[in-house]
Amino acid sequence: MRRSIILSFSFILSGCSTIGFSDLFNDYATQMTPVRNAIENNNIEEARSLIAKNNTTHSSYLLNQLEQARLDDFAKRADDAQNKFENVYKQMQSKRAAAKIQVSAGLEQSNALFTNDSVITYVPPAYEMSMLHSYKALNYVYKNDVESALVEIRRANKVQVDALVENDKDVDSIAKEAQRHYPSMNNITRKIKNGFQNAYTFYLSALLYQSAKQYDDAYIDYKKALAIEPNNIYLQRDVMRLAKKQGFEQDLNEFKQRFSDAPSMAANQGEVIVLFEQGLVPKQDEFKLRLPIYTSRDDMRFYSLAIPVYKDNAYVRLVNNINIDTQNLALSPLVHIEALAAKTLEDAIPAKVARQVLRLIAKEKVRAELARSAGDVGNILANIYNLASEQADTRSWLTLPNQISVARDTLNVGVHSLYVGTHAPINFTVSKQRLTLIYLTSVNNYFNYHVVQL
Repeated sequence: MRRSIILSFSFILSGCSTIGFSDLFNDYATQMTPVRNAIENNNIEEARSLIAKNNTTHSSYLLNQLEQARLDDFAKRADDAQNKFENVYKQMQSKRAAAKIQVSAGLEQSNALFTNDSVITYVPPAYEMSMLHSYKALNYVYKNDVESALVEIRRANKVQVDALVENDKDVDSIAKEAQRHYPSMNNITRKIKNGFQNAYTFYLSALLYQSAKQYDDAYIDYKKALAIEPNNIYLQRDVMRLAKKQGFEQDLNEFKQRFSDAPSMAANQGEVIVLFEQGLVPKQDEFKLRLPIYTSRDDMRFYSLAIPVYKDNAYVRLVNNINIDTQNLALSPLVHIEALAAKTLEDAIPAKVARQVLRLIAKEKVRAELARSAGDVGNILANIYNLASEQADTRSWLTLPNQISVARDTLNVGVHSLYVGTHAPINFTVSKQRLTLIYLTSVNNYFNYHVVQL
C-alpha cells in the first residue's frame, strides 16, 4: 500500500517541475498582493525585494521578467528595465520560431491535468506585449533616441496587427456554450470588441512620427487611435489638424461634420502632451463552477471548477483634470487596460474550462486507483491533494497601470507649470513649433513624471 501511494504521488508531482511548491497551493494574484501593496505605499525598493526571482525553467519566468522590469521603471532603473523587456521579446521570438515548442506545450498541457494551469508556460498576451514595446519606446524617448523608440512602437503595432489576423478565426459552438456559463465581465470589459487593440500605443506611435516629421504615418496612427476611442476630444483635434496640414480635404470635410473645429497653432507656439497612467490593473479572482462529473463507477458527483474571473467594478480614476498655469484641462482616456485584460481572459475561458473538465476526470481516476490499492488512506490523501491543488490560474501582468489618459494643449513659447492634484508643480519649457511630452505615473501614494521635448 505504501509503495502505491509513493508511486502515485511521484507521478502526480512530476508535473510540477516547472513551478515552485508555493505556486501549487497559492495562486499568482495572492502571491503578488504584498508587492502591489508596497507600490501603492510608495515603497518601491520593498516591492523589488518581495518580487519572486524565478529561473528560466519556471512556467511564469516571462511574466516575472515583466513584473521586475516594471518595478525597475518605478525605481528609475531604466537600463535594467530595458534589459528585462528585451529578454522577454527575444524569448517570445524564439518560442515562435522553435518547432519544438509544440512538443513542450503538449507535455505542459498533460502535466496540467494533474496539477493546475499554473504549470503551463505563461505566454504574455497581445495587450501585454504591446505595452512591453510601448514602455521600451518610452525609455528610448527619455534618452532622446526617437529612432530606437520608433522601432519599438512599430513592434507594438505589429503585435496588434498579428492578433487581429488570428482573432478572425471562428469560435466553435462548444466554446460558445462554455462561455455561456461564465460570469459576465461587461462592467470591466466595457463591451470592447477585443483584448488587444490599444489606442494608447497608436497615440504614442503617432506622437513619435509627428516629432520625426513623418506626418502621413502620424495621421494614420491618430486615425487608428480615434477608431478605438472615437469620443476622445484630443484625438478628434489631432486628426483634424493633420488632415488640414496634409491637404486631406475629403477626410477633413468628414471630420468637420462629426467634430468641433480644432484650434490652430500660431507661429510662436508649441504643444504640450500629458500622458497620465493611474492605478494598477485589477487582479483576477477565483470563480467556482459546479459541474456533474461521472466517476469511474458511473456515479454522478458534482465537482467544482476553479476558473479565473475579474469581479471588481470598472476602475474610476482619481484625477480627472490637470491645470497648466491657470487653465484647466480634462483628461480623456486612451486605454482601459483592465478592459483589455478582462476581454483577453473572457476569450480564453473556453480552453480553460475544457482543461478543467479533463483535469477533474484525470484526478478522479488517480483517486479511484489510490482508493483501490491503498484503501481509505490513499483515498483521503488523493482528495486532500485534489482540493489543495485545484485553483484558478490568476496570472497576468499585475504591475501594469489601470488606465492611461491624455490631455493636450497649444501654448506660447516659454516656461509653464503643470499642477496635478496636491503634488508640487512641474515646470516645463515649450519651444517654437515643438512637442513637449510630460509622462505621469500615479499609483496611490506613488507619483513620478518625465518631461522630454520631442
